[in-house]
Amino acid sequence: MGDLATNSKHLDDDLAHFGAPVEPVKSKADLYVLPQNWNAVKALSRANTQWQYCKDGVELALDYARAEIAWRYAGIALTPTDFDKLQYLERTIIKLLRQTDEKPTEFGLTYTIRR
Repeated sequence: MGDLATNSKHLDDDLAHFGAPVEPVKSKADLYVLPQNWNAVKALSRANTQWQYCKDGVELALDYARAEIAWRYAGIALTPTDFDKLQYLERTIIKLLRQTDEKPTEFGLTYTIRR
């Protein structure tokens, strides 16, 4: 039905008639975070503008000195365990960002000729 039917009164009435759930569908951007990881995720989110970049514009790591200012203003206090989790998230983000560089540009098989 596409986007044109999303604001249709008739469609809403039909969905309600057949017992469709009234709750809105969660967007794909929703993210569930375990409570024990919330402080690290909140700290990463607050410091998302404090990345260090190389001269080519590639993210290297968080600048902790600048990020600490953001955390202080936001009232976020990190325990050593929270900081370990934050670093894990940071390394995971860097790994995911760099995976795009490692993927082949064409689909199919790759052959290697050895002599």
